[in-house]
Amino acid sequence: MTGGRGLPRAILSVAAPLVILILLLSLVELLKGEGLLPITIAAPSEIANAFWQNGDDLFYHMGPTVASALVGFAGAIVIALSLGAVACSFRRAETAILGFGILVDSIPLIALAPILMIWVGNGIPARIVIAAIASLFPLLIGTIQGFKAVDRNAADLFHVMSAGRWQRLVKLALPSALPYLFAAFKIAAPLALLGALIAEWVSADRGLGIMMVYALFSFNVPLTWLTIVALCVLAIAAYGILAGLERLVVWDGGREATIEPPR
Repeated sequence: MTGGRGLPRAILSVAAPLVILILLLSLVELLKGEGLLPITIAAPSEIANAFWQNGDDLFYHMGPTVASALVGFAGAIVIALSLGAVACSFRRAETAILGFGILVDSIPLIALAPILMIWVGNGIPARIVIAAIASLFPLLIGTIQGFKAVDRNAADLFHVMSAGRWQRLVKLALPSALPYLFAAFKIAAPLALLGALIAEWVSADRGLGIMMVYALFSFNVPLTWLTIVALCVLAIAAYGILAGLERLVVWDGGREATIEPPR
């Protein structure tokens, strides 16, 4: 009975937002047709026509943006896990690491991007660094909070069995941190895309950011909105992929991932 009830609920969870989206797009189309919206807002039909005319260019520019965001996101994960492991293993280092994360997060990326372009050039490496910086702080917070969310009984068991630092980290802290990590992943992935976009605004020959700049300077409103929609779709897709991975990794057949005792 549970499976029979779950299917209509799943269909409803998808159908309800889809119906709301269709109604909203229809309303925008109607208002735009009646001249009740400013010229800076494109009708859905105009955006669709821009995609029909510029679809090849859109995918041409989408590749570098996705690549920069993906590599930067992966790099930020490695850095966050490394710093989180240090903070978990050496409690006195936690304050300094969190302070470093806050400092990095407080730097305006639009001001940092030109400096990095001078240091490392205006190629893919600078965009990767900006994407990593943009996504680092939520990953760091999620990692530290996750590593600290260890069941006390499991921690006592590992202590009694004389588990080493590495065993406690890999077999105890990491499984406990998975829900926190995936929550941070889902927040940080769109931020990595935003970081890559900001870097492309400053200097790039390919990418959705430079495509958006060209559209803005030529006052091509539908093309500008097309790049915005493309970025929204990419962010939603990244969130959905990570949510699917979360169900596979954190949950196994409906059961939460378990902690293996040290050996």
